[in-house]
Amino acid sequence: MTLDEIKSAILGLGEADQKKLITEVIPLIWPKACLDDACVAKFRELVDEATIKDYREQHMGGI
Repeated sequence: MTLDEIKSAILGLGEADQKKLITEVIPLIWPKACLDDACVAKFRELVDEATIKDYREQHMGGI
């Protein structure tokens, strides 16, 4: 399977399966695949402070 085929398959998944991919699969490949500063910076960009703030407000800071 090529990278483009994998991307297409992932984008074709439902929201629940995409969430599972992020929460279950990404952590398994992270230690092997994201070893440089550019990769870490990209993930930090994806989880910006505004997103975190909205989540904390919606969930009352985990209370």
